[in-house]
Amino acid sequence: MEGATAWDAMAFDPELNLLYVGNGNGSPWNRVYRSPGGGDNLYLSSIVALNPDDGSLVWYYQTTPGDTWDYTATQHIILADMEIEGVIRKVLMQAPKNGFFYVLDRESGELLSADPYTYVNWATHVDLETGKPMETRFSRYQNENAYISPNFLGGHNWQPMAFNKITRMVYIPSRENAALYGQDKEWIYKERGLFAANDWNLGVGFDPDKPLREDKDAPANMPLGMLIAWDPVDKEVKWRVNHQTAWNAGVLTTAGGLVFQGTAEGQFVAYMAGTGERIWETSVGSGVIAPPVTYLVDGKQYLSLAVGWGGAGGLDSKNTEHVYPGIIYTFAIGGTMSAPQLPEMPVKVLIEGEVTANSDELEKGKTLFELYCTLCHGSLGSGGGALPDLAFSSDRIHENFKYIVQGSFVALGMPNFNEKLTEEEIDLIQQHIFSTAEKLKEPL
Repeated sequence: MEGATAWDAMAFDPELNLLYVGNGNGSPWNRVYRSPGGGDNLYLSSIVALNPDDGSLVWYYQTTPGDTWDYTATQHIILADMEIEGVIRKVLMQAPKNGFFYVLDRESGELLSADPYTYVNWATHVDLETGKPMETRFSRYQNENAYISPNFLGGHNWQPMAFNKITRMVYIPSRENAALYGQDKEWIYKERGLFAANDWNLGVGFDPDKPLREDKDAPANMPLGMLIAWDPVDKEVKWRVNHQTAWNAGVLTTAGGLVFQGTAEGQFVAYMAGTGERIWETSVGSGVIAPPVTYLVDGKQYLSLAVGWGGAGGLDSKNTEHVYPGIIYTFAIGGTMSAPQLPEMPVKVLIEGEVTANSDELEKGKTLFELYCTLCHGSLGSGGGALPDLAFSSDRIHENFKYIVQGSFVALGMPNFNEKLTEEEIDLIQQHIFSTAEKLKEPL
């Protein structure tokens, strides 16, 4: 069992000589199996302040005690000095996955506020005296299967948020979402390893013997992405822009009163920081997840954006024709260059392959595909994202299918399954792909 990895946010205050680190969740997700005796499981899903000279712990704050939902606290940490109730405080701000926006005194670790910045149903509020969330009765999903918000992708993930010193607002690339959580009926640790989707040892699974709780108060049209302007003093959303999809880019805000963000639909947009009014946009041809940056060269201000698609939310889905190649766009007032012409994308055609397996073998191939392939490639026929939909892969790919699965594409990021799958199992996976492609060709 493991956890508390620090895979994203850190911040350093040179005046206080403190290093702030956001920590991740535990594994398995379900605390019932990770820690049968209960407990907070320090320092999972916590912000810790360390003395960088010797690594000693100065203070900590745990955003999600006994985390059982994958609510990491690794998200971005912003340091600022701001007036709260008439007193200038040195604060630390974070919007972690769990849906609450936290403001802490970064010198002492005192919790100053914690309020929902997106839809939350796993807890009603955070008690400011104890610093702990007040969980709902269904939050730990032991007695019922439940749709819980936010889900494991979080109300905010690794796409950076930004703080504007003039407006005193934090701009968050946020989302509303939910996932079905349930306790595995009979969970046992599996040794198969990382690249089997069902072998992540999460301890989470639907239990058909228990009731299903559906959230009638949840927002419509989830999952939904949005850009929000959060006021950390008034503790409320000042303005909000809804996006078509839930997976969008990190943000930049400027002293000139602008907020910039790219979208999954391939738009790069500028908003007024005070009101959220959209004042400029341009097409960049592919989905964006990276934040823009701004800088000066010889007194001229430039704005650069890395355009490309991927991340956990973009592996098996996309919202533009193009995903690659990745392109860096640079903008400046008075710029005269034209955007590059992206290559014309070939028409996707479902693979033609001879199906020789019987129904039992095809069912086994389906199980193996869901176990080892769906996690990255998505369901067959979905169209793919940063990674291809194997139902549309070329003849050349399928002619070399066995060798690719056995490691010939490792340099391109494809795992080597040589020790996990026999040649017979690899063939059954391919037969499932052929069979599914044939069914997808049938008229509805």
